[in-house]
Amino acid sequence: MTMTPFNFAMLTGLDVAGRPVPYDEDMGEWEAAWIHLLGVRPPIDRSSDRVRYTWFPVQYRGSMPETFEEIEQYTRGFLMFLLGTTLFSDRRNIVGLYLLSALVDLSQVSQYDWGGAGLATLYCYMSATSCGRRNIVGSYWRARELWVYVYFPTLALEFEVEVPLTIPYSHVFEGRCRARARETLPFLRQFFDTVRAIEVPLRGDIRFQFPRAWASSQYRTLFERLVGRAWFLGDRFMRQTMGVPEQSVPLAPPDDMWSAERLTPEEVDVAMLGTNAALHMEEG
Repeated sequence: MTMTPFNFAMLTGLDVAGRPVPYDEDMGEWEAAWIHLLGVRPPIDRSSDRVRYTWFPVQYRGSMPETFEEIEQYTRGFLMFLLGTTLFSDRRNIVGLYLLSALVDLSQVSQYDWGGAGLATLYCYMSATSCGRRNIVGSYWRARELWVYVYFPTLALEFEVEVPLTIPYSHVFEGRCRARARETLPFLRQFFDTVRAIEVPLRGDIRFQFPRAWASSQYRTLFERLVGRAWFLGDRFMRQTMGVPEQSVPLAPPDDMWSAERLTPEEVDVAMLGTNAALHMEEG
């Protein structure tokens, strides 16, 4: 099982849809642009061209923007802080200035595929960590915790007052909850090995709230985050997404599974369109 695009949309309320998020890796060189877009020069870590996200609330707290330009600058500062602490967070507490290029025209921000970029970030960090290439956990870590709660409710927090299901699912646990007793590793291994399909809530009745994410979960497709790419192989998760009872055998993964960064722009466009997961199955 894995975090599918549909899972991510349900948890965050962000559909996997829209135009690719624009970013400029050279934004760290344009000091005049920082001042124009944010109204002030942020303190930059020159080794990474990033800003500590704790700077943003300190800078803008208590300020009262008066002109339209100041309102836009305040908004960009808030969005930098929000994105840096959720979809693109890491434990170094920094946020990349390349995000500013996506916030130049605030009227277009809602048109970008933030769900796809956030999911790709999650995949990239999980892949790097599981392969031992990176020891810094990043991305929207809260989604991973909530994913366990929704798929394995016996491990979820207990509500002091019962809360109805809402979308995004992250809102469900905003009320008063209490943690369950900590389980041992052997218990958890046995639990995940023996959990039955009937215990996994495949809520097909709400899939139309996130049509693009639902469709993407049944595809083999490439997601692009702000500074990297990650494949989602829907053929590995047909039972999870479609409720298919039998265990199908998937074909080999793409040749560029571990080298997606070297794809040409034309190859990226084709890969991001995706192909039906059913086309990548074998008999057996």
